[in-house]
Amino acid sequence: MRTRAHAVIVIVGLLLLPLGPLGAAQAKSTVVDVWVENSLRTIYQASTLPQNAATEIGLVSGRNEYESAQIALRSTESLTINKVAFTDLVSSTGHRITAKNLRAHFEEYADSATVQPNGFFPDRVGMQLYPKSALPDPLSNDMAVRVAAGTTQPIFVTSYVPTSTPPGTYAGTVTVNTTGGTRTVPIRVAVANATIPPIDDANFVQYHWTMTNGFTWDGLQWKGEGSKAYDVGKYYYGVKTYSDEWFKLMDNFAKELADYRTNMVWIRTDLLLQAAGTQLSDFTTGIPDNIDWSLFDRYVETFRRHGITNFANQHLIHTLNKMPDDEKPNDSWNTALPDHLPVTDAYLTNYLTALNRHLKKKGWTEQKGVRWYQHILDEPISNDQRNWWTYVARKIKQIDADTGAEFRTMDADPNGILLGDQTRPYVDTWVPMTPAFQANKAAYKAQQATGQDLWAYTCEVNTPPWLNRFWSQPTLTGRLLFWNLERQGIQGHLHWAWNAWYVGPWNGDSYIVYPDRAHLTVKSSLRYEALRDGLEDYELLHQVEQSNPDLAHKIADSAVSVQDPRKYTLDPSYIKTLHDYLVRAAAGENVGDVPESTSPYDGQDTPRTYLVDDTDTNITYTGDWFTRKRQYAYAGGVSMSTTANDAMTYRFQGSGIDVIVEKGNTSGKVAISVDGGPAQVVDLYEAPEYDYVTVYGARNLAPGVAHTIRVENLNGKELRFDGLRVHMHPGQRHYDASLASLDVTGAKDYLFDPRLTTYRLLIPEGTDTVSVTPTLTDSAGSLTINGTSMANGATATVHVPDGKSTLHLRTTASDGATSSLYTVELVKGALNTPDANVARSYSAITASATRSGDGGVTYGPQKMVDGDDGTMFAAQQGYTDTHPFPHEIALTWSEPQNLNTIVMQTPSGVLQGITDADVQTSPDGITWTTVARGVQFRWTRDKDDGVMESIAADLPNLSNVTHLRLHINDANYKTWSMYAVYELQFYNLTDHGEVAIG
Repeated sequence: MRTRAHAVIVIVGLLLLPLGPLGAAQAKSTVVDVWVENSLRTIYQASTLPQNAATEIGLVSGRNEYESAQIALRSTESLTINKVAFTDLVSSTGHRITAKNLRAHFEEYADSATVQPNGFFPDRVGMQLYPKSALPDPLSNDMAVRVAAGTTQPIFVTSYVPTSTPPGTYAGTVTVNTTGGTRTVPIRVAVANATIPPIDDANFVQYHWTMTNGFTWDGLQWKGEGSKAYDVGKYYYGVKTYSDEWFKLMDNFAKELADYRTNMVWIRTDLLLQAAGTQLSDFTTGIPDNIDWSLFDRYVETFRRHGITNFANQHLIHTLNKMPDDEKPNDSWNTALPDHLPVTDAYLTNYLTALNRHLKKKGWTEQKGVRWYQHILDEPISNDQRNWWTYVARKIKQIDADTGAEFRTMDADPNGILLGDQTRPYVDTWVPMTPAFQANKAAYKAQQATGQDLWAYTCEVNTPPWLNRFWSQPTLTGRLLFWNLERQGIQGHLHWAWNAWYVGPWNGDSYIVYPDRAHLTVKSSLRYEALRDGLEDYELLHQVEQSNPDLAHKIADSAVSVQDPRKYTLDPSYIKTLHDYLVRAAAGENVGDVPESTSPYDGQDTPRTYLVDDTDTNITYTGDWFTRKRQYAYAGGVSMSTTANDAMTYRFQGSGIDVIVEKGNTSGKVAISVDGGPAQVVDLYEAPEYDYVTVYGARNLAPGVAHTIRVENLNGKELRFDGLRVHMHPGQRHYDASLASLDVTGAKDYLFDPRLTTYRLLIPEGTDTVSVTPTLTDSAGSLTINGTSMANGATATVHVPDGKSTLHLRTTASDGATSSLYTVELVKGALNTPDANVARSYSAITASATRSGDGGVTYGPQKMVDGDDGTMFAAQQGYTDTHPFPHEIALTWSEPQNLNTIVMQTPSGVLQGITDADVQTSPDGITWTTVARGVQFRWTRDKDDGVMESIAADLPNLSNVTHLRLHINDANYKTWSMYAVYELQFYNLTDHGEVAIG
């Protein structure tokens, strides 16, 4: 088992019918705003009526498709929404989508259900499943809701188009009945001649682990001994396990799963047989007589009734752990697997043979449209686990061959360990975690080409910006995941938990529905609705791909990068535009070109545009701006303001311009204007983080003249400015003074990026010279290094003395005017010895994120200054979730120190390195002065391979320092919920300035 967005489709101005029971005086003073938003846009309780709000719900839908929108209601006085009612939707030809196909759910900002008693996480019992949040997620099944004065209540409205519906436009109304009056919202659904297949004929397998009669391994009895089973029916709904009421609950679960296109579930066969009198340990000596399959059959039939045709048997590892010790993996298995394991083989043969016989008797076979998968060991990562998995999978394939069984081997593979030569022949269905798939794409696609199925796996390790379903990332990511999977040709998806409520809050990883005891069912969530939309989009893309693969690829690529699926559009309105286009394309309509993105992702092809980074020297900043290292910003950083009236301006020629920023929960409002015209106020607040999002666009600007854009911080909250996108007129040329490449021999941990213009490179001891080879993007341009002219692509030899040496590379494009300046600092002599590394002579060191107990000893802050890069300071896991940045690392010296350079070491820096810090000094440890702001550390290694990375940063010349503090502004912590520093080093190095070029 195992954390980006902009735009709206809004609606306002609704029909006000006679007021309810409020008195006339109160009614006159009450203002009720009602508007409509895109289904993927977050509505906060503080959200207010937008400018130019839309006035009706407009949807485009295929048949057998669900499409949604949101109605937002805000009142100056408290009121109750008593009912949301729908009329039939009627076409011009008199055809109808009846009102029963329309639904409304009130969005909730908290859920009162809690973690119930369990044997897995007893410390989490009583934790709220969805604590009070700025973000809505649960969708209530209640018919009424109380709305507090001055707060906004969103209503999630969903339309379903039955398969038999003729194409056409269907219109009707949604009526919101409240104690403050009645509001009516028009709704229009354009139905295209395209049909989503039913889930038993789907082109994609959606698999959730469903916790029903047990969690994962609880309750297993082996020879009469075992643990307690934690049935969700008993603990969350108060119904007796396997009673008629319990099976009614299972039927409701099955209906919800099927309605949301989950067509595969797992089965705790052990518990179902056990309750009927057969333990799995009975199969070690033969096939028991008179096995009672009645509970098993009733359970399977419950899900089959709703069209679910794929079933996975519980992981065998929980019973394999009961095998004799001499039948478990040891080092000899790395050389060759055993030929035979008597007890293990007998157990597997007897158990799976009996199960296969019963499945054939019931007609639950692939020939009849039912598939059976067999889990072995979840997430194998060690050699022993791989070897055990391989031996058992080999045995299953032998049993299949001997008995005609159809058990398909599968398991989540987080790191690609099952791709090994010894294991590969026994895998039927590949289920790599999405990062593992990206890293080993060619190998997985080669296996798929042989006829094997290829799925993807998501869990808590696929942290943002990986496409996933966390409530800590934009809701749209859960939808776009399936756009990318279809584009990659992936045929299925596993997420480990549909309702693992025992785990408690985990940013939504452990459940996507909530228990609803009052209605003996579950509550959906905004994330679950997005998931279903994504699964439907997958089917539509698949249909288009069959007839026009190029168009299908263009549609998918317009939303998500196929090269790096961590990059995708963050505009909900653009996703709706693409969806509507996709539906019409699937219907065979003449749809024209794919709509242009309103918020392209980083690296997306946007013809006739060029990007201007926030560090561009032609941008003018006024006020107190500073830089921040940001992992997913355009060039790895943003310019930041936290002061009202701070502004940036930029002069350009072009037909249009876009503003690109980061949005977050500390962001405020900005005013954006072009050429001194009326300013547009844009609110940059979002509760989850949105990286690299376009928030403003101006078009149709006059040619041949310079224009000026201005962005102003209005209220003193954070403005994180990333860059600009300039749209060019026909015939306009953009001159580029960037370097296409910059090779530097002998430097450690160096990776060139044309967008980055400042580098500090560590030069190993004993290296006296380095070779520098710059190549211009504009081959007709010119360049100099420290004032010396260089031919494009020529190599310069640089003598490197101990200390810090600087190279200034000035580049000029072929227009003779456009220029750039690259700065390369060569750092030599940073030797981690007690004499050279000032940090080693500390008298005290502390860190705000220090672990407690033994963890504070093993991973304490002293470990980063001990001269041993085999030890580390590791922040407390989960600390950043409850203690947002800034964090602190503070050092004290008993004797004054001089320093001007900082070096950090850590492996896997992209996963766990500190990225941005202010450096502060103090004479007494009480009063602090910031001496360096926004010191940045650019890590390059994103593999968990133990390879050490060293990054240097420049500091001003600091003298007589006795107290120094790193004020940590940001770090790469999301993968492991922590950051780490293996060695922290400070040096006082001679600064030689510019050095001669040989």
